[in-house]
Amino acid sequence: MKKSFGFAKTAALMGVIILAAKLMGLVRDVMVAGAFGTSVYAVAYETASRLPVTIFDFVLGGVVTSAFIPVYNSIAVKEGKAKASSFAQSYTNLILLLTAVIAVLGVIFAPALVSFIAPDLAADTAQLAVRLTRIMFPMVIFVGLAFTFVGFLQSEGEYNIPAVISLVSNLIMVGWLALSGASGTAPLTAVTGLSCAMLTGWAAQAAVQIPAVRKRGFRFRPTAPVLTPETKRAAKNALPILAATWTTPLCTLINTRLASGIDGAISMLGYANRLYIIIVGLFSFVATNLLFPYFARADAAGDTGEKDRMTRTSVKVLTFIIAPISVGVAVLAEPFVSLIYENGAFDAADTLWTASALRFYAVGMVFAAVSEVLTKAFFAAEKTKYPMIAAIVSMAFNVAVVVLIGGWLHIGGIALISGLAAAVNMLVNLIFAYRTGMISKSRADVLDLGKTIVSALIMGAAVWFVYPLTSSLPVIAGFALSVLAGVIIYAVCVTVLGSEEMRAVLKKLKK
Repeated sequence: MKKSFGFAKTAALMGVIILAAKLMGLVRDVMVAGAFGTSVYAVAYETASRLPVTIFDFVLGGVVTSAFIPVYNSIAVKEGKAKASSFAQSYTNLILLLTAVIAVLGVIFAPALVSFIAPDLAADTAQLAVRLTRIMFPMVIFVGLAFTFVGFLQSEGEYNIPAVISLVSNLIMVGWLALSGASGTAPLTAVTGLSCAMLTGWAAQAAVQIPAVRKRGFRFRPTAPVLTPETKRAAKNALPILAATWTTPLCTLINTRLASGIDGAISMLGYANRLYIIIVGLFSFVATNLLFPYFARADAAGDTGEKDRMTRTSVKVLTFIIAPISVGVAVLAEPFVSLIYENGAFDAADTLWTASALRFYAVGMVFAAVSEVLTKAFFAAEKTKYPMIAAIVSMAFNVAVVVLIGGWLHIGGIALISGLAAAVNMLVNLIFAYRTGMISKSRADVLDLGKTIVSALIMGAAVWFVYPLTSSLPVIAGFALSVLAGVIIYAVCVTVLGSEEMRAVLKKLKK
């Protein structure tokens, strides 16, 4: 009972911290939208800010934490803390070396990278994107260091410091936007300053963790050998882990290339995608980052029963939370986007197109969250080939759709590809999870998931009917009433259908 209470308490605190970080990120995006709208400056910034992260995701991506955590926990359980700490020092040096090389190459080849990711940009927009890319590309070094620290701290049972790093970087960017008066500054100066603030924010993500990692015994040793049996073991899993995490960056790359020929589409997709990430990330980040070290320790100790229980419970709880949100976002996308972004340079037409993208991104919310849990469970067991195959299949699906109908797609269709690719990824991962015995087959689980989906769809139909009835009210009042109606209807449906998750909620409320 104490362990369960501690686990729930940690998850709740992480959730609060991450919610604060997401809300601050939303404030940042609203301020950026108000300052630049969907102008050439917004498009150039969106293109340039995506490049370092996308390249990092392709070259290292999930390897930084996903290859570190299973090996570190396995060494700590079987060989002791001193040996695990030695591995952490060598691993940090390896990541720093690789990210430094990536940063240098990114700065040198910025024109070619911008041309590749957004081939149809106007010449002046592309030139500005190259300039901003060169400012931001060194951030990959701080990304690598920050996520190495995250893996170490989570393995040591510290989750709150890693959770707070996004809040720190968002505060820096919001602070700069507020103090500089970006909306009243010359656009070129403002967007250049914003790029510098983003670089500073990522440096702070690494710096803010240093006291915590030192407290837990980590010491940076530049002379620590890069190639050791332990780092080679982590590197052995690197390629399949990379491939398994390529689905999202590949979708981002494809979306950007397709959208570069549509006026303002890159920034519209970016605004919509960040709303999508805020919603999915809030819940899936807490679940997967909290559970990953537990998964790894359970595998190292041979406790497959506990891992099976935690994996199945996580899938059901995430679906219970995210399914109604996904449907609600799809139905209320337009007022949602309007309330958040429509101000300053971001006008009503931008709202319509951004809402179209968000509506279709919402299709993939549940699929992405469930797939993230399954992927982390496979990584913890060092069974990396299964999520790799799932990612390859989903990427092949993505590319095939683009080749066949990409020329006819507009903003909503481009976003829909990502949602469908996430669905394919989840289905393949789920098949492997059952076949390998990572998740035990349970008819009760399937029925419970069915109750959740049916309840969410009924709720969506009701909200679709309710919102037009509020047309005489201010947008915020109509939106709030529709959301309230949706919450009540969903709660009634899952209660009537006898959802296990709803029973657990009611039990907690009674206590």
